[in-house]
Amino acid sequence: METEQKQSGAARVMAVLEALSSGDAAEFPDGMTVSDVSRALGRDKSVVSRQLKSLLETGLVARDPEGRYELSWRLFALALRAGDQRLTKMAVPMMFRLTAVIRERSYLTVFSDGEVLTVHTESSHRSIEAVGWAGRTVPLNRSSSGMALLMDYEDDQILEIVRRGQDGLGTHAAREYLAHVREARETGYTVANRIFDPELIGVGAPVRDHSGRIIAAVNISGPDTRVEPNILVVAGQILSMVRAVQQSLSPGTRVFGYHTRT
Repeated sequence: METEQKQSGAARVMAVLEALSSGDAAEFPDGMTVSDVSRALGRDKSVVSRQLKSLLETGLVARDPEGRYELSWRLFALALRAGDQRLTKMAVPMMFRLTAVIRERSYLTVFSDGEVLTVHTESSHRSIEAVGWAGRTVPLNRSSSGMALLMDYEDDQILEIVRRGQDGLGTHAAREYLAHVREARETGYTVANRIFDPELIGVGAPVRDHSGRIIAAVNISGPDTRVEPNILVVAGQILSMVRAVQQSLSPGTRVFGYHTRT
């Protein structure tokens, strides 16, 4: 009986975490209130409040001064050692080979708290290369990975997300960004042309699970003088790597991929 109660309690806590993780970024850009989570779960507000406070005490969720909750960095670290660990294990050796071929720094990123979080990076070991950002975040609108992670979002959602993001893009800049995402949907790869740094160009592509859902992105970033003349070659190498990762994650299932424009 005690075990069943513990399992039931664990299931209830997991439901709260899942509600926070599935909250729409456009609707809840700064996290969810107790009322938001209560409505999402169909539970009594006082019960949800106690569960959130317990999670806050363990460090699995964070709360801002306005009382909005979101998943914490500690929980993300735990996730990396669990489910996401498989993706990282599959991707790392392939990223090593990708970097060796392209000779530019590569990144594995995920969508976290409305920004792009780098979970792994491989150095090209060249004297001049992009900076490694493992464990750090950048705004979605400042990277090729951000574009890749948003490729399946509706156009209106993308506009809303980048307008309310850290950089707070204006209407014109947001529509320019959306145009880049639309082009990426056609080619399968993204290009961030000097939008993070005036001398850097990034090329990226989404990584999908067995159902086709985007779960991560892979990109390279390097000096414009080296990357710009070779964008198609770089994109082709990245797409080949992404398809290999997807096949490794879900052997025997359909591989979601794209062709590069010629």
